[in-house]
Amino acid sequence: MEEELPIKQKHKRAPALALCAAVLCLAAACAPAQSGELTAALALIPLPNGKTEIGDGHITLPDPLVVDPGEFAPEFFEVYAQRAGIALSIEKDNLSFLRVSLDESLQPEGYRLRVTEQGIEIAAADEQGLCWALVSLAALTQDGGVPICEIEDAPYYTYRGFLMDSARHFFPVETIKALIELTSMVKMNAFHWHLTDDQGWRVESLRFPLLQEQNVIPGEYYTQEEIREVIEFARVRGVEVIPEIDLPGHATAIMAAYPALSCSEKAVRVADYPGIRSVILCAGKEAVFDLLYPLLEEMAALFPSPNFHLGGDEAPKVEWEKCPHCLRRMEEEGLAGVDELQGWFTARLARHLRGFGKRVTCWNESLLSEHLQEEIQDLRIEYWAEVHETGAVRRFWERGGGMIFAEEFAAHFDLPYGAISLKKVYNYRPAALGFKGADADKLPTLGLEACIWTEFVETEERLALLTFPRTYATAEAAWTRPDLREYGSFRGRLDLWLARYPGIGFTPPQEADLRFVKRIQNNAEFLRKLATALDKENPDNAGAGGRLHWRYLAHWIGNYFLY
Repeated sequence: MEEELPIKQKHKRAPALALCAAVLCLAAACAPAQSGELTAALALIPLPNGKTEIGDGHITLPDPLVVDPGEFAPEFFEVYAQRAGIALSIEKDNLSFLRVSLDESLQPEGYRLRVTEQGIEIAAADEQGLCWALVSLAALTQDGGVPICEIEDAPYYTYRGFLMDSARHFFPVETIKALIELTSMVKMNAFHWHLTDDQGWRVESLRFPLLQEQNVIPGEYYTQEEIREVIEFARVRGVEVIPEIDLPGHATAIMAAYPALSCSEKAVRVADYPGIRSVILCAGKEAVFDLLYPLLEEMAALFPSPNFHLGGDEAPKVEWEKCPHCLRRMEEEGLAGVDELQGWFTARLARHLRGFGKRVTCWNESLLSEHLQEEIQDLRIEYWAEVHETGAVRRFWERGGGMIFAEEFAAHFDLPYGAISLKKVYNYRPAALGFKGADADKLPTLGLEACIWTEFVETEERLALLTFPRTYATAEAAWTRPDLREYGSFRGRLDLWLARYPGIGFTPPQEADLRFVKRIQNNAEFLRKLATALDKENPDNAGAGGRLHWRYLAHWIGNYFLY
């Protein structure tokens, strides 16, 4: 294994987006057509759900390509031109070679793409449908030509997300844009941005600048101008940027700046090592809300998405159980215990965010509180692991609650390929403990999310090797109907896709499905690294954040050593 490069300063890192865009354009403009049964023209990822007819002939695109955008803004077509490596002219003209229309009879995000000798026609249900039609057209465009074809398509799941953890290790805007570009190209429509944690506060606050000033390396945060730049970059690629401000746990960055906001009020510092901290925000002190209310208002104004992630995972409540402020709060509100107190805490913040048009998403530990579910009817839950008890997720899901699945051993790509193989990611189907298979297929599911947590990811090279190609497997699992998915077909298309779009790097697919002995070696290496990191912990570390359910422990062990 090659030695990882040290973390680079923001202004010294390689311009990943420029490199990624150059590679995309060069490949699109110059890549020769592939021979054989599976041609590059057919190598779409994700596989379309509707009619897909590829003819024998090709058309040559005029130079420049004249586009009539119809009811849509021209910037969407400019992104296509960049990807395809062609010149573009926007004209409101029926004689345009590429004509676009709005067709609200199509499913949300759906599109119809027709390429004939007379030109190209796109019908889209909405802006995102147009983005995905242009994504498909870009993938079909080679050497200035496009095959005669007709494609009708719409997604299986409405939510197809990618989570980037910029809190544990900071990555510059160029890398963030490169990730958005590569995930947009496989029709993922949500960029879940984990911006705050015990290891750093990565979004500029003008109202509370002390937050970003506590970071271990000065300047490692995104300015509000950079945030807006990323949001616009994502918007014209069909991607919604959803911020996550993790509360009340994983909040050391807040308490490093304002220690009085914890129960004990003891001084803490932003962590430079992994783990779960035992000191969390106090739910009983009104001063906590005096800071969080205006802070969340500032973040809500910065991010236009109607969705806002409040975290809620891994929040040890040892201090809450003996804190006089928390005990008084539970008595005043008639709360049965500390899990219900966390539900009350989150519900209060969710109601505040609702005033700014935001709908809240939380990690599934939040379901330990019935209060939260009763108070916040439009709550969305992101499932990663049912670590404390069985049944909470199932009950919420059965009641029709909005569920996003990012299951630890199918979607957390900081874990090694020995624990999460490419094939395992591709074949994943949403399930909760005690509820899976055909029964689970009948329940409403918003979608899937691929996650890259960065406790052990310090370089862009490592980020790329872990993220790709597994994220492409998640993308197809989220877009394509289960009855159409077949791993052999995906692998054949993936080889062509990676040859054409290498992006910022990837693990070769043949190294992403390890044999048993290699899997055990791969996992053992990762677990040794994890044990070494946790050995640096001190009494502030709370381990797993509470009692783990035996089924979760068995599942955890099994994924590393058996499955």
